[in-house]
Amino acid sequence: MGDAAILIVHPDRKTQRTVQRILGVTGHRIDIVDDVEQGLRVVQHHPPILVVVDSSTALSPQADAFFGALEAAGTESVMTLIGPGAVDHVPKILGLGAVTNLLVHPMPVLAEELTVTAQKLIRRDLFGAEKYLLWGTELYDRPITRSQQRPHVVQEIADAVRARGQSARVASMAMLVADELISNAVHNAPVDGKGVHFRKDLARDLDIALDGRDSVRLRWGCDARYIAIEVSDQFGSLSRDTILASLGKQDVRDEGGGAGMGIALAYRSCDHLVFNLAPGKRTEIIALVDVRYPPAERMSASSYNVFVEKQ
Repeated sequence: MGDAAILIVHPDRKTQRTVQRILGVTGHRIDIVDDVEQGLRVVQHHPPILVVVDSSTALSPQADAFFGALEAAGTESVMTLIGPGAVDHVPKILGLGAVTNLLVHPMPVLAEELTVTAQKLIRRDLFGAEKYLLWGTELYDRPITRSQQRPHVVQEIADAVRARGQSARVASMAMLVADELISNAVHNAPVDGKGVHFRKDLARDLDIALDGRDSVRLRWGCDARYIAIEVSDQFGSLSRDTILASLGKQDVRDEGGGAGMGIALAYRSCDHLVFNLAPGKRTEIIALVDVRYPPAERMSASSYNVFVEKQ
């Protein structure tokens, strides 16, 4: 793999070792520094392919210079880690509108999130909910050919989730997420030749035929760790900037149409929200609901990723 390295910027030695062991599976050299000043020197002499920083680094006064150096060096992405004690940093990081990969969960969930995120960024293999589920987990494929199928499909998922022994709360979360993601794919994704979202203001109960490019695909599965709900469209009109602005919304009761409210609601209703973007071709959103922990143990913030396919 040549001299390409992953850079870890984190002040805590125990966390450094933990992240180093997780990312060692990539086969790349791991460089470790304690702060942004040291990180800048590494970037200037040996630009990394990937950087992992903690929340305090992302919010430090030197962060702008550090991120600017990374952009100039062509580094793929920056992942920010937030421990259970630093969840209060999430609104501030969302407010930056620049962090495309935020992982907030403790071990062992962090290891799962970090491994998949790093491999997707390095390999540029972005699409598919399979990456987040255990090998062999069945994914149910449900093409949506008319907009009025949405409530029926959502109820089908809830019934199937309950039949697998999950709680009413988990089924409710799955319903809400699926409903929002399907609605966005049907009404907010379509654009005309001028880039106008011509369907965003139409009534959600209007029956619309979804064939050809208008078709929407839903897949879902459960591996006893996560329920994964994947919805994709063939327009690829959702942008990185729209996503980051939507995730940072403090009030999800926005007026008017658009993808923002649906994204914000979905983000607050799952444990990890993943956006895979092929601009002008395809948008795939994957929501992960962690079914291992009771409500009282669920963190008050969720992880997210925004991956953009290179043109």
